This record gives sequence, structure tokens and C-alpha cells, in this order.
Amino acid sequence: MLKKGNDSRSKQIGKFVLTTLIYCAILMTLIYLYQYSGLTSVHFIYNEF
Repeated sequence: MLKKGNDSRSKQIGKFVLTTLIYCAILMTLIYLYQYSGLTSVHFIYNEF
């Protein structure tokens, strides 16, 4: 009976860790794509003159 409780606890911890890693990977991907898109760089319309 005690082992079943520990198993449930370990599943909860594993689910939490996995969810945290997935969200971290999604966040890092979004930050990378935002940086890669060049939204922070300045583009001038009259750059050719």
C-alpha cells in the first residue's frame, strides 16, 4: 500500500518535470524565433539613398 502511494508521487513529479521541460523548450524556441526574425533591428525605408 505504501509503494502505490510512492508510485503515484513519483508519477506526479515526473509529469511536473516533463511539463516544465516542454514549456522551457517552447519558450526558448519562441525567444530564438523572435531574435532570428530581426524585429529588434532597425530597418530604414531610405537606406539606399
